Amino acid sequence: MNLSEFDNRKTRLRTVWGETFEGEAVYDSEEYCASEYGWAEESLNLDHWIFRRSDIASVEPLEGEPRIWMNLRLHAMHLTHPAYDRMEDGRKTLELRLNDPKRREIRVGDVIRFEGVSEDAEAFYAQVKELLPFPSFRALYAALPLSEMGYSPAEEKDASSADMDKYYSPEEQARWGVLAIRVAVL
Repeated sequence: MNLSEFDNRKTRLRTVWGETFEGEAVYDSEEYCASEYGWAEESLNLDHWIFRRSDIASVEPLEGEPRIWMNLRLHAMHLTHPAYDRMEDGRKTLELRLNDPKRREIRVGDVIRFEGVSEDAEAFYAQVKELLPFPSFRALYAALPLSEMGYSPAEEKDASSADMDKYYSPEEQARWGVLAIRVAVL
C-alpha cells in the first residue's frame, strides 16, 4: 500500500484494531516522522489523528464528503526497561505520568501505543480502562497497589514516590498533578 497516494484526499482508514476512521488525509514521510515524532515510520494524518503504517490494516479513497466518526483515540508513550517488559506481560497495569495537557487528552477506551526506548522499534498496544488523578505521587503511592505499578514483591519494601522524581521534578508535579492510567494490553 502506497500511503503517499492518499495525500490530500478524502480517505477511509481501518486500523489493526478494527476501528474505522474517515477524513482528509495528509501523508507524512518516514523522514518527517523521524524528525517530528521520533519514529522512523511513514504515517497518515486524518483530521489531526496520526496513524503509523503499522497501525493501518487498510486504506481506501472516498468520493464526496467524508463522515467523521471516531470512537477511540490513539496515543503514544515511551517506556524504559524493565517497565516496558512488565507492562507488556501484564505484571504492570498502571502507568504513572504527569497530568499535563497531553495526558488530559486521554479518555477511557482510548488506545496507547507503548514503545520501548531501545533501537529495535518494539511496541505494544493497551486500552485505557481507568484514569486516576492525584495531587502528587506521594498521594498516588499511598492509595494504589505497588504491584500494579510494576514493583515486584522484593522491590515493594524499598518502593517510594521519590522513584518518580527522576522522571518529573517536584515543581512539575505541583503544577500539573499526577495521573495513574490503568490499562489492559491488547
